[in-house]
Amino acid sequence: MTQVLAFILLIGPLIFIHELGHLLAAKLVNVKVLRFSLGFGRPLARIRIGETEYCIAPIPLGGYVRLLGQGPDEDVSPQEEDRALRSRPLWARFFVLGAGPVFNLALPLILYFAFFLSHTVVGPPVIGTVLDDSAAAAAELRAGDRVVEIEGEDVHSWHDMQTHVRAAPERELRLQIERDGVRFDRFVTPRRTTAKDVLGESIPRGLLGVYPWVYAPQIGIVDPASPAFEEGLRTGDIITSINGEPIHTVEQLERELAKTRDTSLRLTYLRARPARSELGTFLWFESAHARLLPRAETRFATGLQPVNTFVRAVEPDSPAARAGLRPGDQILMVGDRPITRWETLAILLDRQGDAPVSLSVRSLGEAPRSVEIRQETRTWRDIYRQEHSYLWFGANPYASRHLPPPEPIRGRFTYAARSAIDETLSMLQMMWTSLRQLVTLQRGVDELSSVVGIFNVAGTAAEQGPGEFLLLMALISMNLGFVNLLPIPILDGGHLMFFTLEAIRRRPLGQRAREVASAIGLIIILALLLIALRNDVIRFWLTP
Repeated sequence: MTQVLAFILLIGPLIFIHELGHLLAAKLVNVKVLRFSLGFGRPLARIRIGETEYCIAPIPLGGYVRLLGQGPDEDVSPQEEDRALRSRPLWARFFVLGAGPVFNLALPLILYFAFFLSHTVVGPPVIGTVLDDSAAAAAELRAGDRVVEIEGEDVHSWHDMQTHVRAAPERELRLQIERDGVRFDRFVTPRRTTAKDVLGESIPRGLLGVYPWVYAPQIGIVDPASPAFEEGLRTGDIITSINGEPIHTVEQLERELAKTRDTSLRLTYLRARPARSELGTFLWFESAHARLLPRAETRFATGLQPVNTFVRAVEPDSPAARAGLRPGDQILMVGDRPITRWETLAILLDRQGDAPVSLSVRSLGEAPRSVEIRQETRTWRDIYRQEHSYLWFGANPYASRHLPPPEPIRGRFTYAARSAIDETLSMLQMMWTSLRQLVTLQRGVDELSSVVGIFNVAGTAAEQGPGEFLLLMALISMNLGFVNLLPIPILDGGHLMFFTLEAIRRRPLGQRAREVASAIGLIIILALLLIALRNDVIRFWLTP
């Protein structure tokens, strides 16, 4: 019953909005509306208001507005001929038939606005991690910098900053940066990269080389003869202070270690200890102290390194395991490129795809060695049973990191309006791309979904909360509006196509031509519905 209710709450408003568009447009151009019905079949309830009968029918899979003179051969009394749809000017008929899909396309603006307006905080545009050899590093951006403006436009969130940067590959941008209370400008040229969107389309994107998260000052050790190893420090330990000065980030750790020469270091560090109970395994962090004295034979090195490129765990029978990677290994190079951040490794592996790639690796107490790895393509299903693919490496990093605390949104109404417009335009572009891919056979019909699919995802979205339900309603509404505008007879777009042909020919299509076109349209719709129904049966009932 919950799923049925969720389905009705999802579909009902969308049908109402669609038919309301036709009703209001008809009233505005003085076309007589005979019936306004939500649902199909014999009406369960009806009421007449003025000249229009309003009905609720038992089959909630659509609705309709019956207009006077909608068919070219419909009998209309001479007294009402001027109020028949066929008697109205061409622009008025376009207006009436196009209003339903347009209302569906406009509804997401309201739904997205409500969704984004419900947000009270966002991730701030504060840089946490800067990749070496990146556009940000070349512009001398640092961890802790706040991006205030880009090209004179205020930046309210991390998402705002990403949007500006991604849209400007290899185009110089002026960033206003705030650092330690002082504002200044930096000119940055995002590097060009290619990414695939959800439809598999390759699109150019600008890449700054920054991330919002901040890593803890966690260490890795590969030299058993180093002062750090001899003092009992191990890979995965977290340094909390050096010579009494607190250390909060890996960048601070790197700066302090760079100062080290022959000075004794007093360290405080944390080590995780697993504790098992009936509820699961918990990590307890124990504090300890160490004193390090860099020695000349180790070139005054302590043996401490940031853990950014160390392997924490290797999944069994994974590409990483088959290549010989082990927990505690440090990845030094990908091909001939040295790396200092796991994010750089992930970017380079993603570019390689499933082609073989050579890694330079070092284990504790061993000389660097070269291994070859070939990632595997795997698939997974989301909560809506949609299949996605990803590249599987199988080695997991140390990732003790945290995001900066979210901040209240400045100008919530402006933020919500702008985000709603951006999201709606993005979805429209995605649907246009999907249609193009279907027509050009780049995408198969096995991805189509029917009312059975909508029924299943409605309950799932409702379980996720009102926000997810609003997003699904916006997506279905946009699909409904977009599909209804397709030039297929029996759809609104088919009627608009007839009107366009009438304008070109300067006379209506003959009754026979309309009947043949409508029959072809009905066959197309039924074929697509059967294919979509088969897909949903396989996706939701036959696939484990």
